[in-house]
Amino acid sequence: MLKSREKKGIVLVAVVIFTLVFTILGLSVLIVAANEIMLTRKDISKTRAFYLAEAGVGKFTANFSDGNTGNIGETTLGNGSYHVDYSPGEDPPYAISTGTAGGYVRKIKVTLSFLAPPYECGIYAGNFDGGAWTLMLRGIGDPCSVYSWGTEVGNYGGKDTINGNIYADGNVSMYQQSSVNPAPAPNTYHLEGDVDATGDIDRYDSASIAGDTNEHAPEQESPDLMGMDYAANNTHNVAQTFADAGITQGYLPGGSELRNVFAINPSNMTAECASTAGNDYFLTPSTGFVGGNWKTAPTPLNVGNDRVYYVDGDVWVHSKSTYGFTMQGKATIVATGNIHLCDNIVYANANSMLGLVALGKYNSSGQLVSGGNIYFGDPVYGTLYNFSAMMFAANDFLYNTNPITSTSAEPTSGFRVTGSLAALNDVTIERDWYTRVSGSTSERRPARYDPLTSQWVDSRTGTVLTSTQIGTMKHYQMIINYDERVRNRATQPKGLPKGVGYIFGGITKWEELPPS
Repeated sequence: MLKSREKKGIVLVAVVIFTLVFTILGLSVLIVAANEIMLTRKDISKTRAFYLAEAGVGKFTANFSDGNTGNIGETTLGNGSYHVDYSPGEDPPYAISTGTAGGYVRKIKVTLSFLAPPYECGIYAGNFDGGAWTLMLRGIGDPCSVYSWGTEVGNYGGKDTINGNIYADGNVSMYQQSSVNPAPAPNTYHLEGDVDATGDIDRYDSASIAGDTNEHAPEQESPDLMGMDYAANNTHNVAQTFADAGITQGYLPGGSELRNVFAINPSNMTAECASTAGNDYFLTPSTGFVGGNWKTAPTPLNVGNDRVYYVDGDVWVHSKSTYGFTMQGKATIVATGNIHLCDNIVYANANSMLGLVALGKYNSSGQLVSGGNIYFGDPVYGTLYNFSAMMFAANDFLYNTNPITSTSAEPTSGFRVTGSLAALNDVTIERDWYTRVSGSTSERRPARYDPLTSQWVDSRTGTVLTSTQIGTMKHYQMIINYDERVRNRATQPKGLPKGVGYIFGGITKWEELPPS
């Protein structure tokens, strides 16, 4: 048996061993805890750096939406900072946002898109066919209301007034009291009423240009409309929706979200539909029509928000039940045919905006083979007073020159546009009518001025007008108020054509870069 002293020695050794074991375990736990704390702090710093990089992206895109482009310097935020480096010269342009926190760095790269240059102007004409062409503005006075022919001094019905910039691949000639002025207030982006032309800019009489006059300006690059691939990149394929429902005339069935937006080949529009190839789609609700007069847009029309309507056919704003629509929503309508604008559209509120793109159809070589025109003005009754949209034609923008009947109707008045007129080819907006007497009958006919011969001619036949006929001529006013909301991502319609312009169109790609 062990003696008491020996027993005490064994106990002491055991206590020392257990103490040592627990001490080691405790130290291990402390070390593990310290490592966990360090790892947690590391993860927190990494996460914080990532969110700071995201904050840089948010600030950068907000700046671009407000028209403030360029790098963002080192900016402290909380327990870290971010900076953004912008590379505008790359194709496509991109920006890298770098977030830093606790010694850790995270980077996010965003690829940017911009709207095509046409959206920067009140009038844009690209003249892609390269022919001799002149944009002409004229007129005297400022009525833009219903006229009684022959009562105005000199038979002129108002001066053309463009409140925004102009670009023309060709010449610009301004006569009488026509004017180009700064964009309407608030004019956040300082569009001062500049006129850029690859040819000559001529002013006669008291015509005026408020901004810079830039003759022989460089040609602007045309947007790649085919690259937009609207057949795939849309929210609503309208023709397919009607086909799937088996509807070839009238409205979609109840419950369809497009029932109160489009009708196909309406039975009361046989003359209009017969004038085009393919199907015709009319922007119109199925119910709720309100009477009015030719200057009003009384019928509500809700096109939805952030929608892109792809229409394989012609699109019409034309109704025999009302004179126009008060449109609510934010949408872009793309047509593979032509777009015909015969009735009024005004916006229901400051958040509503409409984009119209006459895309046309293309062959395998990417050449436009049909469609792509916007026809403006009612060719039967001559009515159209007020229209709101950013209008873009892949071919020509033509004023009341595609008659359904044998003659083009003389306008009831001048017209106002809130938005823009743009065409990759010509913007042909002559609004001059004269009286032709034949025997005991007389008729009013459209005329145009030929700058190459300095003569007035009949728009349809090309016959040179006599001095007597010129004396009966009347010009109808055009007022364009550029809508600067297209430059703001919050109000910009989705799906507008992209290009090499300066209006920020959003982020097309987002990726986190690996640590460098």
